[in-house]
Amino acid sequence: MKLSCAAKGLSALFSLCVLLTSAASAQMSGKPLFTNYPPYLCVGGGFVAMAGIGPRDPLVVIAIDVNGIEAPQTIPSVGDAVFGMQCSASHIELLVNDYKSGRFIMPLYSVQWVSQRPTTIHEEQREDLNLPKFGPTPPALSYRKDSFEWGGNRAGGYTRGDWYIWVPQVVDRPNDTYEVHFVSTDTGGVSKLVVTLLEETLDKKKITKSVPLVHIEVADVND
Repeated sequence: MKLSCAAKGLSALFSLCVLLTSAASAQMSGKPLFTNYPPYLCVGGGFVAMAGIGPRDPLVVIAIDVNGIEAPQTIPSVGDAVFGMQCSASHIELLVNDYKSGRFIMPLYSVQWVSQRPTTIHEEQREDLNLPKFGPTPPALSYRKDSFEWGGNRAGGYTRGDWYIWVPQVVDRPNDTYEVHFVSTDTGGVSKLVVTLLEETLDKKKITKSVPLVHIEVADVND
């Protein structure tokens, strides 16, 4: 009889462990997309876009639709290196340098949501940013170039702290809200940046899904 009770106790404990493990797995999915350096990151209407600074890094878009947070979509890069990006409600625009020609290119992508179908991202057009090779740059062109750098700052930038950016215009998800959570610290000689896309209940009392986007730890080097 004692053995039977003990067996039941162990069985209940094992079931509880499995339940807790499953719940934790449901809340956190996958590995961070960027672990070496902060990418450019901007939030649009129902999506988050990221672009790496490495040569030929793709554009990564995570859309949120009727089924919630989609798997990341990758779009092959244009040119060689991203110098900035900006998002609107349904578009993503990059500032890209083509090393061979020395030109700055601005590819524009459309983010299209269709009910009951996965969100699609496609390139709509490309435009050159014709900066003069000699002499002063016209103010309008300087403003255009600066708008990319400020409109699509590197994830975390130079800010320290804990903050959120709301993801607006998520359709057909009336009971959920979505935010990008940033945590940037510099303690004990180690700089740490963690960026996570969160799905929460409307009252924000419960996180139902957590998708890691960026996780970087760098030890400060003293000369």
